Amino acid sequence: DPFCFSPAAFWGDIALDEDDLKLFQIDRTVDLTKHSGAKSPQTKSRTMSMRRATTSRAERIWPGGVIPYVIGGNFTGTQRAIFKQAMRHWEKHTCVTFVERTDEESFIVFTYRTCGCCSYVGRRGGGPQAISIGKNCDKFGIVAHELGHVVGFWHEHTRPDRDQHVTIIRENIQQGQEYNFLKMEAGEVNSLGETYDFDSIMHYARNTFSRGVFLDTILPRRDDNGVRPTIGQRVRLSQGDIAQARKLYKCPACGETLQDSTGNFSAPGFPSGYPSYSHCVWRISVTPGEKIMLNFTSMDLFKSRLCWYDYVEVRDGYWRKAPLLGRFCGDKIPEPVISTDSRLWIEFRSSSNILGKGFFVVYEAICGGEIRKDAGQIQSPNYPDDYRPSKECIWKITVSEGYHIGISFQAFEIEWHDACSYDYLEIRDGLTENSPLIGQFCGYEKPEDIKSSSNKIWMKFASDATISKAGFAANFFKEMDECSQPDNGGCEQHCENTLGSYKCTCEPGYELTADKKSCEAACGGFITKLNGTITSPGWPKEYPTNKNCVWQVVAPAQYRISLQFEVFDLEGNDVCKYDFVEVRSGLATDSKLHGKFCGSEKPEVITSYGNNVRLEFKSDNTVSKKGFKIHFFSGT
Repeated sequence: DPFCFSPAAFWGDIALDEDDLKLFQIDRTVDLTKHSGAKSPQTKSRTMSMRRATTSRAERIWPGGVIPYVIGGNFTGTQRAIFKQAMRHWEKHTCVTFVERTDEESFIVFTYRTCGCCSYVGRRGGGPQAISIGKNCDKFGIVAHELGHVVGFWHEHTRPDRDQHVTIIRENIQQGQEYNFLKMEAGEVNSLGETYDFDSIMHYARNTFSRGVFLDTILPRRDDNGVRPTIGQRVRLSQGDIAQARKLYKCPACGETLQDSTGNFSAPGFPSGYPSYSHCVWRISVTPGEKIMLNFTSMDLFKSRLCWYDYVEVRDGYWRKAPLLGRFCGDKIPEPVISTDSRLWIEFRSSSNILGKGFFVVYEAICGGEIRKDAGQIQSPNYPDDYRPSKECIWKITVSEGYHIGISFQAFEIEWHDACSYDYLEIRDGLTENSPLIGQFCGYEKPEDIKSSSNKIWMKFASDATISKAGFAANFFKEMDECSQPDNGGCEQHCENTLGSYKCTCEPGYELTADKKSCEAACGGFITKLNGTITSPGWPKEYPTNKNCVWQVVAPAQYRISLQFEVFDLEGNDVCKYDFVEVRSGLATDSKLHGKFCGSEKPEVITSYGNNVRLEFKSDNTVSKKGFKIHFFSGT
């Protein structure tokens, strides 16, 4: 599995690996491969128990709260937008950060697996891990719930103190789903001091896994006012979810994640003075393709050599390891700071007893600008939410010399007009507004992939003062023409360049071999010769897997055709359900059948009833054999 999704078992929508299973010790044997979405043909019974929740296992916490991600290519632009909205929701309320994966070893992959909606809990480590968003799972609240597992949380109703807050009605639970309502033992899970949270996005609903839609499986106990709390919401993170995640990832008590296109923040207590030993972190995240301009309008921090004691640091990225843009203290207002990308990290620390007023900062997202890198993403302002009216953004993109630029769109929704007179995206083949026009785009269909003629491209997005839409998201990358290389891309015959890659093709009558570069004579065909030889593909070597060849042999009227098998060695037995040769009198698939042959026993000579024969060979995806060599001759 390219996404490393081979769980040992499932617990509801949670994928469990072998390490998880070793942590279970409740004295009950349950079938953990059955759950709401799994369709596995094999069943495993396991003894289930839990010593400790994932949230207390340090190796399952994402370092620095940074979770790299990849979104599989099978999702639509609308689905991608939902995934990003759910990730931004977690970022907004916690100090967890989701970033597009570059070269990180551990990362999550949004994909679709047979489990439907499911995810591992926390960071598995050692490579990619799947978060499956299947049919009917692509809703904001469900995706936010699955991301809660990724962050590190089990379901709320499995807490050891749950029986003080809810009643499990076992007779209403679907047969085989009882294990989803097991609870963890006292002392075996770290709830980080937070009380039971009925409102958690990680809580089951009252009728989850119910035998009937109106039958409760989890019934909340009444509160002091005699009211049963509502459970199972999939709208937003609860205050308890937020508090627990902030504790889990040790988020500073001061600071926040800022996602608006403009905003401001200040040192605690400003302008009356900040307290000693303050620690605050602000994370600014705007639309990819935008930059951030940071302006200090007031600055009064205790001044020391190298700003050793009290300081505010600005880093060009999403975490404390990002490149340092400046470290400031004293009362001199810094020059404006501009990011190179769409995120900034601002950290404030005070450790002196001589306190100043603090600082006040305003920021603004700047769309457009010059971009000099080999790959990145461009999005309309405020994407995946609607772009703002009366915006104009111009990007000038340059990649390394000797390459072209490829642009591939993931989503596209811009107010439509037959001449794109209102809102539009304009792309030109060069770095100026006078460069050759590649296209001006609007509407709701994604443009085809675009390739520049050089290493430069110019893009302009413009919106008018009225209707706004979701906008666009596009990836750009350096593109080379592999087919122009001296080795023809390694292709034996023809090389066809594609965006981001290339493919080899063959002359008529030939087909690609398994290495996708070499060519061999194509199997099958229409034969009008009076005699000749038909061999399995690849002869005299073993025939390849997954082949389907059809030969149609036609002789003059009044002639009949005979087939003599010189060599015959195919996988199979009497049933011939793997590899086989099928011979029919006639050219149609339902013509008179002479026989279906496999194994190593040569068939007897076959003579057609008329002047044509259909010979079909099929191989499956497993065992290959020597194949066959058949002589045919025609006569009256």
